[in-house]
Amino acid sequence: MARAGEVRKGNVIQHKDALWMVLDTQITYSGKRGAYVQVKMQSLEDQHIETVRFSTSETVEKVFVEAKSMMYLYRSGTGYVFMEEASGEQVELGEEMVQPVAPYLSYNAKAEIGFCKGRVVSVALPPSVVLEVVKTEPAVRGDTATNVTKPAELETGLVVRVPGHISEGEKVRVDTRSGDFLGRA
Repeated sequence: MARAGEVRKGNVIQHKDALWMVLDTQITYSGKRGAYVQVKMQSLEDQHIETVRFSTSETVEKVFVEAKSMMYLYRSGTGYVFMEEASGEQVELGEEMVQPVAPYLSYNAKAEIGFCKGRVVSVALPPSVVLEVVKTEPAVRGDTATNVTKPAELETGLVVRVPGHISEGEKVRVDTRSGDFLGRA
């Protein structure tokens, strides 16, 4: 149990006899009535989103989420297959669960998979990943002195803007939160 004011984005809570993933929280202070927390959350059962108000002193049941480090193996017909390296246990995740991180997911990439009561509730990648450039235009002479960027397609199909001196076959570091080029790897 925790106070509603302690609930944060990414927590899983029990509300109305169901499990909910917290998407966002906002604390609002109102004069006479005191503070309240507005929690935007998504049902883990049917994926619908609700916004609920709690008093900051109200108790909310936070549910334990076990995080496992897993490696991405391959894409199957219905989803993505991950394996826990220590035990060899494999888990297949559906398209909707992996979709937010799929553009940054290369083979053998490490991911943090969150399990709650035997089911997967989250997939997270490190803040940056290293991907190979598979397609980009050659550098134009004279463009190296300015901040000229060009589109580059990476091994996962993601297209990012890179400096003119980056060529095909090079490995680059990409921010998984924003999709921005961070530098050569």
